[in-house]
Amino acid sequence: MKCSLQMNKSITAITTALILCTLTTQCCCLISIKDSTNRLAVHYSTLSEEAQSATQPPNFSATATFNHDIARTLFPPLFFTLYHKYSNQNQQDDQEIAIRQHLKRPSPFEDPSSAQTAERMLRRMMENRYRSDGRTVCPDNRTFNLVAGSYGRLRCRNGVTKVPNIGVVWEEEPKLDPQYRMQMNNNNIDATEEMISMTSTDKLQELLQLQLCLCHYEGWPDEIRPSVDIFKRVLRRLAWRSGNIELNSRKQTSDAEQALQWLKFMNTTLPQQFALEGKHATICSPDSTSMSYVIEALASHRVQAYSERKGTSKHQKTLPTMNISITEMANEMDVQLESTSIPQEVPFSALQKAEELLLMQEEMYELHRNDKAKQALAHSYKCLLEGFGRYAVTSESSQNDAIKRAHELLCRLEALCDAPSSSYASVIFALSISNRPSAAAVAEEVLNRMLSKLNSDQVLNASDVSKAFSGCIAAYVKNHDAKNADKILFEMIKLYESDELGSDFVPEPRAFGTCIAAWSKYDPTAEKGNERSRRWVSSPRQRLHNADRAESILVELERVARKEAVKNTNKYVLHATPYNIAILARVQTLETISPKTRWNNEGIILHAQSILDHMEFEMGVAADPYTYSILLNAWTKQSCPGNEKAADYAEELLRRRIEDVDISKIYSDDDPSAKTVDDVWPNVKHYSSVLKAHANCRSPAGARKALSLLSEMEKRFYDAKVISDEDDDADFHVDQKDAAKPDLVCYSIVIDAFAKQKQLSESSSVAFRLLRAMEEKYHAGDMSMKPNNRIYTAVILSLAQSPYTGDDAAELNNAQRAWSLLDEMKANDVQPNSFTYNYIINCCAQEASHDENEQRISFEIAIKAFQELRKMAASSDNNDDDSC
Repeated sequence: MKCSLQMNKSITAITTALILCTLTTQCCCLISIKDSTNRLAVHYSTLSEEAQSATQPPNFSATATFNHDIARTLFPPLFFTLYHKYSNQNQQDDQEIAIRQHLKRPSPFEDPSSAQTAERMLRRMMENRYRSDGRTVCPDNRTFNLVAGSYGRLRCRNGVTKVPNIGVVWEEEPKLDPQYRMQMNNNNIDATEEMISMTSTDKLQELLQLQLCLCHYEGWPDEIRPSVDIFKRVLRRLAWRSGNIELNSRKQTSDAEQALQWLKFMNTTLPQQFALEGKHATICSPDSTSMSYVIEALASHRVQAYSERKGTSKHQKTLPTMNISITEMANEMDVQLESTSIPQEVPFSALQKAEELLLMQEEMYELHRNDKAKQALAHSYKCLLEGFGRYAVTSESSQNDAIKRAHELLCRLEALCDAPSSSYASVIFALSISNRPSAAAVAEEVLNRMLSKLNSDQVLNASDVSKAFSGCIAAYVKNHDAKNADKILFEMIKLYESDELGSDFVPEPRAFGTCIAAWSKYDPTAEKGNERSRRWVSSPRQRLHNADRAESILVELERVARKEAVKNTNKYVLHATPYNIAILARVQTLETISPKTRWNNEGIILHAQSILDHMEFEMGVAADPYTYSILLNAWTKQSCPGNEKAADYAEELLRRRIEDVDISKIYSDDDPSAKTVDDVWPNVKHYSSVLKAHANCRSPAGARKALSLLSEMEKRFYDAKVISDEDDDADFHVDQKDAAKPDLVCYSIVIDAFAKQKQLSESSSVAFRLLRAMEEKYHAGDMSMKPNNRIYTAVILSLAQSPYTGDDAAELNNAQRAWSLLDEMKANDVQPNSFTYNYIINCCAQEASHDENEQRISFEIAIKAFQELRKMAASSDNNDDDSC
């Protein structure tokens, strides 16, 4: 009994000790987790120098526990997001609940929070490893893959797309090197910078740099050495981002150069002390896929000079970006690596480097013929030929060489496998800008090769096929071959109606516009290569045929637009450009103005104007300023003495546009459809065309109509209040109601119209009044309204045509008034010409006063004007002799 009791006491004591030991261990663990940094510092400070100098080999047995901790940090948000994205899709109520719950937690595809937490855990492991001199847990490949995978899941898209920035970008503080506890040497960031702009691509490069530094520190063990998949992850994202000109312009090293540097680093040999230990000779042998990513990056590389020339570069104040220097990292590892740069002054230098890699990749494919190497080589062919095609379209030098190389690569791609439809479209677009006569035929051949795949099982992209047709039509238009362009256009329409490519295939509107433009200038009798002979079609019959053909193509365009409108896709939007070209083609059929051709020309312009009516009222296409400019200029050219009707038609068309402009709606802040000032027209050129039409009539009625329209322009521009409705008291204060400020040309036209009228007694008075109005505006600060030589001369001519009848007419006669205008010209730094002096002499000769004193004054003015005219002629002759 005592033994049993003693045994029970012993068991109780042992159990109590075990419980206390367990609690003590848990408490110690909690304390160590809460403040691990301080405990490690105290622990390692007590170690002797001999114990600190004894470096232990990396032990990866305990790394799995830390990897599980990182995985538990990353996977729950990922599973939560995916679950609420794909579950309960058939139940609307549950879906709404899922969406509400999803919004409470950021998505790991768009928010880097969980990835940053995992990165901090990784950096703490590395920091402890360095500080303990290799006695703590060492991260392995799995650790880096978990963290890199979390950043790799962030949304990242191709920088070549039209959307400028659709990837995830965040701000963070510059990281410190875990080994040296200072700012990393390879980051091109000033020490004073507090925040930097970071992307997933930059973060993956930074993590790869950390992994390589740790691998070098530990002696390049296989458990830490990055695999080729790690490098491919970085190279693929660099290739995606290589075409982003705005981002690469802010970096010292472009993404294409960075990708090429990483590839060279992969091929470098290890330091000698590690190579003798039986390690692999190179850091990481690149495969065919990694080389294809570098070729893609080089093919997508764009020169910054091109972006500045096209106006795509934006100089804005932004945060500094991450810029990893691979050369400096290699030097710290005692690895020999030369720096790589792509000179911008050498034409397609990046493409030449890509071709060198392509030769190496072809040799690898000959040694290892497998599906993976074949797909990588096909991808390289595709990217490189599209790079040559892009260079041919966007560059100004070596275009023919780039086009030829793109076509050769397409042939090699076809021999290797089925080429994608985007490759055919790239080559055809490159051929469309070529100046060679055979380029159009080659483009049609490539198009036929592309269409031949419709009979096979290969699926063609409908958008690429539509672009290929447009490029082939543009190639024929480049060679002024409207007939073949017309043939390709109707082949595209036939394919569209057959519905072989499905509902996604729709002919592009620009293909119709290009073909219409080709017919508007088509002349089969013109000499090839002579651009001057193509500016105007000589045969009236050919011009009429061209206009009819242009309108028939316009009808086909409207038929396709109506068919697409039935589908309610809202993707096929018509613009005014093809209508403008058709109207211009019809206006070009006008004959030289004469009494015999007057009525025929009027019918032609009215027919062209009917196209405008059909465009606006039936098709619902808004006209642009160029549409009205074509018609107004046509009416202006037909306006002449005896044909005042043409000027009336021009003003009627102008007022039609004025009535359509609702100024109160345009400038209203409450209306969401309100336009900007640039959308407000008719502009001053439209008004000046109508003023010119009235002035060309050379009749008193025409001059008075021109003056009335000029006064209306003044009132519309300088009156700042507009009433939207008669019953509404709301005012809309605007600066420019019609955006048509009367300029120097408008005043000059009206003054000329009155200066040439002998039948109007008020001609000189009106001319003087307009001149004084211009001078008043000029002295008020409007420097654009300074009267020039032509305006002063026209006013002097008006004095020769009719006597001045103003309020101050008795003060000076016409000759004296003309001479006073000459003095004003000289005082205002406006040099007179020979016409000015001739008109002054005419004013003196037509002095109708019977007063001998006034006749003597007029004669003296005429003598002085003649003497100054001789001096001016002599000085001009001397200047001519000096110039010779």
